[in-house]
Amino acid sequence: MPLRTRLLLAFVAVHLALAIGVGLAAWQWVDEALRAQAESSARAVGRVLTQGGFSPTPAVLDRMRELTGYEFAVLAGPAPPAPGTVQVAAGGLTIAIAYRTPVYAQVRQEIAVITALVVVVGSGAFAAVAVLLARRFSRPVERLAAAARTIGGGDWTTPVAVDRAGRELDQLAGELEAMRVRLRDLDAANRRAERLATLGTFTATIAHEVRNPLSAVRLAAQMLGRSGSQIDRDAAGLIHDEIERLDLVVDELLGFARGMTVNLADCDLRPVADAICGLLARQAGHAGVAITVDGGGKARADPRRLRQLALNLVLNAIQAIQGSGIGSQVTIRIGDGRLAVEDDGPGIDPAVLPRLFDAFASGRPEGTGLGLHLARAIAEAHGARLAHQRTAGRTVFTVAGLVPVRPVDETASAQR
Repeated sequence: MPLRTRLLLAFVAVHLALAIGVGLAAWQWVDEALRAQAESSARAVGRVLTQGGFSPTPAVLDRMRELTGYEFAVLAGPAPPAPGTVQVAAGGLTIAIAYRTPVYAQVRQEIAVITALVVVVGSGAFAAVAVLLARRFSRPVERLAAAARTIGGGDWTTPVAVDRAGRELDQLAGELEAMRVRLRDLDAANRRAERLATLGTFTATIAHEVRNPLSAVRLAAQMLGRSGSQIDRDAAGLIHDEIERLDLVVDELLGFARGMTVNLADCDLRPVADAICGLLARQAGHAGVAITVDGGGKARADPRRLRQLALNLVLNAIQAIQGSGIGSQVTIRIGDGRLAVEDDGPGIDPAVLPRLFDAFASGRPEGTGLGLHLARAIAEAHGARLAHQRTAGRTVFTVAGLVPVRPVDETASAQR
């Protein structure tokens, strides 16, 4: 039986019990008052007959019957009164007066009807109120039950509505909503982990299959560069640069599939930045973008991984400028333990910002969404952090927290 019906039946049952009890009590009280009034009136008439100098002849009694509607009887002496009668005795004379006249019966019947009508009308009004109360009390509970069934059925996308029906129900709705959000996030995380695991296995296989042919192409390019003409050597240099880029892509795929590891060493950041400029010079020129390097510094880092990180950041900036027609400058800024990539392009799509460093989050249809994800993974593997900000019309990605390499004399002074 639905909760609303159970509440309604409970309200109606309690009301009927109270209404019937109150109605009976009211009826008894009114009936007793009516009887007492009738008896008092009958005794007053009897005292008039016995004490007013009237002789209780049949003619006198008939006249009094016409005037009052009561029935009179002269008794030889006091006797137990019959129901609905009173006795008045004076001067050795006892008169029995029956006060239950037709008028008395009619009034009594009207009072009974009015009492019944009050009970019925009151019950009807309460029934309407009970329906509204049952609906008001049961609706939040029914909605919470429906929300629980929805969550139990695996649908974690529909929010739990809060009806503000009471603090306890609001707390329960809040807990259900929190549980739904946790289940949704956990399911999304599990699905993402499954996709990443599957994709990781796939990319590891692809990377392995690509790396072997790249080694052969690199060897052929080296042979071409040593034995050919200047044109051949230039072509070999171009092939070598592109192989380096492909090799970095393979490293990205393997890092994504197997997890990011680094081999730390004292690393000069300027050559890393210069190498990125060389690798991306042709692509930047085609996009009408100039790449510059500002500053210098050293850090404890994995040069190959750091080059991969910087390549992703610069490539991301070039593609953002090329796709929008806004901006023409990318700058790699270097300091001890710090590297930043700035561009004057249009910036990141606001819709992508909450998922900027998530895998497969990209604002470009042709993007894979792995570049920034892997860049952050490389930074974190170095114990650093990768941050994004938009300031003064420029997009800045900063790698901060790399351990700087100090000159030997500074290190010795610090130890002393």
